[in-house]
Amino acid sequence: MHCVVAVQLVTLLFGTVLLLVSSTAADQTYKCAIEKREDESVCMFRNVVYTTSMTGITFKAPNAKVQHVAFEDSTLDRIPAELLNAFPNLRSLSVPNANLSSVVIPAKLERLYASDNQISQVIVHQTRDTTTMLELILDSNRLHDISNLTRLAKLEILSLSGNRELPIDDTIELGRFKGMDGLRHLLLSDVGAHDLENEQEVSLPALELLDLSSNNLPPTYLSVKVFAPFKSLQILRLAYNQLRDLDVLQLTKNNPQLKQIYLEGNEFPCKLLTLMLKHFKKEGIETPVANPNVRCLLGFDKEQGLCCMADNMNQRYASPVTPRIPPVSLATSESPAENTAVRTGAGSAELGTSTMSTTTMAAAGGPPAKTDDGYSMASMAPLGNSWLLAGLAAVVLTLMKMNF
Repeated sequence: MHCVVAVQLVTLLFGTVLLLVSSTAADQTYKCAIEKREDESVCMFRNVVYTTSMTGITFKAPNAKVQHVAFEDSTLDRIPAELLNAFPNLRSLSVPNANLSSVVIPAKLERLYASDNQISQVIVHQTRDTTTMLELILDSNRLHDISNLTRLAKLEILSLSGNRELPIDDTIELGRFKGMDGLRHLLLSDVGAHDLENEQEVSLPALELLDLSSNNLPPTYLSVKVFAPFKSLQILRLAYNQLRDLDVLQLTKNNPQLKQIYLEGNEFPCKLLTLMLKHFKKEGIETPVANPNVRCLLGFDKEQGLCCMADNMNQRYASPVTPRIPPVSLATSESPAENTAVRTGAGSAELGTSTMSTTTMAAAGGPPAKTDDGYSMASMAPLGNSWLLAGLAAVVLTLMKMNF
C-alpha cells in the first residue's frame, strides 16, 4: 500500500514539474537592448533559444521604432514568426552562427546577415517589383538552390562564399544570377568550384567585384570569355586556385574597366607571370598581394611578391601537350611574340604544362596555411616521386645487407 501511494506521489510531482516547465516555455519573453553599432542603433537579443515546437514566445523592443535587430550567442531553428510580427518595420537582421536551417526575407527587409549557419533554404517574401533587399550575406551555409534569389532585382551585395554545395557538377554557372541587374559585388570564394561557365553570356551590368578565390579553378585553361559580359567589372579575385595559364590580353580587351586582379597562390610559371604582370602594369591594372612576405616552398620562386613555378621545375616536370596555337618564343620586348606568349601561357612550347598540383590554399582574406616548418602552403607543389622511390629502394637494400 505504501509503495503504491509513493508511486502515485512521485507521478503527481513529476507531472507538476512538466506542467511548470511547459508553462514557463510557453510564456517565455525575450527583450532586446539598444546598442550602438557603427552608425546604427541595433536592438540586440542574447542567449535566445528557439525551436519550432515552442509556442507563445514573445519578442519585445524598448520602442516601436526599432528597425535593426541582431542576435548573439543564440540558437534558432528558423527565424521566429513572432519576431517578424513584433518588428513590422524591420530593415536589417543579423543572425550569425545560430544553427539556422532556413531563413525568411520578409517584406521591407533591406539587409540580412546570416553567415555560419546550416541554411539550405531561403524563403523570399518579396517580389521582383516590390523588393527592397540591398545586401544578403549567407557565407558558410549549405545552399544549393538559389533560384528564388533572382527576384531580388535591387540586391547590390551577395555573398555566398563557403557554400560548398552551391556548384552543380563542380561548376559555377554564372547564368544562375540572371536578372540581378543591380548586383555590384558577387562573392563566391571557397565554394569548391572546379570550373566556371557563363553559357548564356548573362550580363550583370552593375557588377564591379567578382570573388572566385580559394576554389579549384582549372590549372590548364580558364576561359576569360565568361567575364566578357561584365562590362563594369573592376575587381577580379582569382587568388588561391590552381591556375597556370590566363589569357590576359583577351581579359583586358573584354573588360576595359578592370582596375585590380588578385593572382597569388596559383601555379603560374615565373616567365609567364613576369609577362602577365608587365602587361597589367602597362594597362594600369593593379595586382595586389595580400601576403608579400610569404616564403615560397621548394620548386617555386618569387616574382614581385608572388610565388611562381620555377622555370627549371616547369621544364623538368612538364608533360607533353598539344599547343592551342603554333609554338611561340617568350620574347621580353613589347612585340607580337611577347603578346602571343602571354596569351597562350600553357600552350607555349617553351613553358609546357606542369603536372604538379597545388596543396589546398588558405581561405581568401586570411593568411595562407602554414606547415610545421613555418613555410606557406600558398604555392606548395609536390615533386615527382621517381627519385624518392629510387632512394627508398637503396635504403632498403642497404638495411638488408646489414642484417645479413
